[in-house]
Amino acid sequence: MKKNYTLLVFMLISSLGFSQGYEFALQHNGGYTFSVIATPDFDATDTDISDIGFALMLPAGNADVTNVSDFNARVWGTTEFTAAQLTGLGLGDGTRDGFLMNLPPGQTILSHSNGVPFTLVSFEVSNMPTAGVLEILLNTDPIAQGLGGAVDSFYNANIDMTTTQNYFAGITSGMESFMFSLLNVEEVTNNLELSVYPNPTKDRVTIQTEMLLDHVELYDITGKRIAIFYTKDINVSNLNSGVYLMKIRLENATVVKRVVKE
Repeated sequence: MKKNYTLLVFMLISSLGFSQGYEFALQHNGGYTFSVIATPDFDATDTDISDIGFALMLPAGNADVTNVSDFNARVWGTTEFTAAQLTGLGLGDGTRDGFLMNLPPGQTILSHSNGVPFTLVSFEVSNMPTAGVLEILLNTDPIAQGLGGAVDSFYNANIDMTTTQNYFAGITSGMESFMFSLLNVEEVTNNLELSVYPNPTKDRVTIQTEMLLDHVELYDITGKRIAIFYTKDINVSNLNSGVYLMKIRLENATVVKRVVKE
């Protein structure tokens, strides 16, 4: 009997350790054009995608999600829920509008490789906001929880010809959001050799470039500037874990880099 219990525990641990899923991420394509991509953590042939959903959050106002691409000739549905509607329900702080993106139930046969992302949808943000954040709403956000899961991210598919299940595996770290203020920064990268390492980091990052450094501005993911440095060797040990943006001002260029603090 003891051997049977041991085998059962081993099988349970193995199944948990080899779970399969898709991480969503927000990808900036340039200007006000973006994509939401999915990255699988396994190889698969002929998966059957049923329906997919997530919510995008934008600064409250007149910015909209427009020019939405199809997915394998299937049309995405888009439903707006405004900051005013949310606050009327006692949700949010009135600063964010939401856009529920839903690919209705259907069939798409897809093969993919472990770690290789594919595009779920591409879109544009209208009216060119210059401040605020575009983000994928987390399932743990109070707005999502307050709406009872109606705007949760999900990825329903049949990956092994058995049953359709939700294989959503969360949001890729560091690719949850985009600050519109970065579009006002002139990024000059042609013929510019610059790297920031290690990234992710636990305590320090180094900027490697032959160009003359003026200063480095460090921002949190909400766009708040939290520090200025005048050296290529930067101590971030006192920061909380998360994603930060470095606006690196050089002699004739400005470059923005994402840095993940572990």
